[in-house]
Amino acid sequence: MGDDIQVTFGPKLRQDDLLGVWPSDYPSDGVLFVLNQAGANDTYSKKMGAGAGITWSHDKLVASALFVSEDASNSSIGFLTDEGKDHITTQLAWVDDKFTLAAAYTQADNGNTDNSPDVNDYSSYGISGSYQFGDDYSLSAGIGWKNPENEDNPDTAMNKVEDGNTWSVGFLWNDAFIEGNKFGFGIGTAETHRDDSGYDDPLAWEAFYDFTVNDSVTVTPAIFVIEQDGKEDVNGALVKTTFEF
Repeated sequence: MGDDIQVTFGPKLRQDDLLGVWPSDYPSDGVLFVLNQAGANDTYSKKMGAGAGITWSHDKLVASALFVSEDASNSSIGFLTDEGKDHITTQLAWVDDKFTLAAAYTQADNGNTDNSPDVNDYSSYGISGSYQFGDDYSLSAGIGWKNPENEDNPDTAMNKVEDGNTWSVGFLWNDAFIEGNKFGFGIGTAETHRDDSGYDDPLAWEAFYDFTVNDSVTVTPAIFVIEQDGKEDVNGALVKTTFEF
């Protein structure tokens, strides 16, 4: 549709497949999913289903609009219906040689038709970006806000359908110590934080090192911590092997 406009559609797509810009240099296939959503976890939920998107770009300005329907494969529900689990996202981004900055808005309904409190029926906003320091270093950060369509009443620590926020910061070092290898560290909210008395504001963090064995194989040892509200932390270590063909 011309050099400035791109249209994408298909029966099985992920939300970020349809965005004109992914506003983070931190790896999207990192150890903890909660740290690879550009800090705005509810806005960039990465839901999957049938969808379509359109992106317009001009110089350094990029605008996108998209929808993804999780229930589109169900013929009795379809997509963009009251009963379907639909996610609609718009994004406006500025892409420069050294930095990227994007603002996005997502409306998700979870097929909620009775206006009951539902943690997956919400609107959300996010501001995310990245900055490159020279050729090898980058810092990515983002923050997001979530507003459920219908909150729990009364608003207590036991009732969790309420306004919240997320954030994350990620550092990536390319060619770390050895050319082709990478070191990364990320930290952020372990879940959507709520403004409740006694809430622990749990965080998550990870550190990893990518060893490039050859053009097809990468080995990644990593450590991570996931804090939990009112529970013991989850600590772990792993080694991930990635094959590319």
